[in-house]
Amino acid sequence: MLNDRGYFGPAQYPHFPVYLVVGILLLALVVGWYVFVVRFSRSRFPRPVVAGPAPRPDLPALRAKYLAMIDEVESEHRAGRLPERALASRLSLLLRFFAFEASGVDAQVMTLTDLRQAALPAVTGAVEQYYPPAFQKRHPGDPAGAVATAREVVRSWS
Repeated sequence: MLNDRGYFGPAQYPHFPVYLVVGILLLALVVGWYVFVVRFSRSRFPRPVVAGPAPRPDLPALRAKYLAMIDEVESEHRAGRLPERALASRLSLLLRFFAFEASGVDAQVMTLTDLRQAALPAVTGAVEQYYPPAFQKRHPGDPAGAVATAREVVRSWS
């Protein structure tokens, strides 16, 4: 068997080093292609973190914050810088944002019909009161009553 010339090792073929390098490069190219596809075909957005229930807001601090904003709106109205229509609109918006921060319900983007369907009866009642002065040109509104209603909704929130 020592003199058997039927089998030649790969190193004896002409240009063997060239074929070896080309084969290794092709193998590296295929592996690189798979790495590229896996790496860059993933979603680039971070996955949402699923956490427990949202922490409860600090209700006394939230009340104080919104009562101060209601006082500010009332003082602007008394100074004559805020007409009655704008007063009703701002109070409605303040109560909607208060409900959002206190409960997590997106009340600031809800229509009156949506508010009626949500479990926010105090906010719904106040916003219903603010609609006529805010949207009708000639409607006798009660600015003092509107401010008192807003304060009552904020104070009575539980």
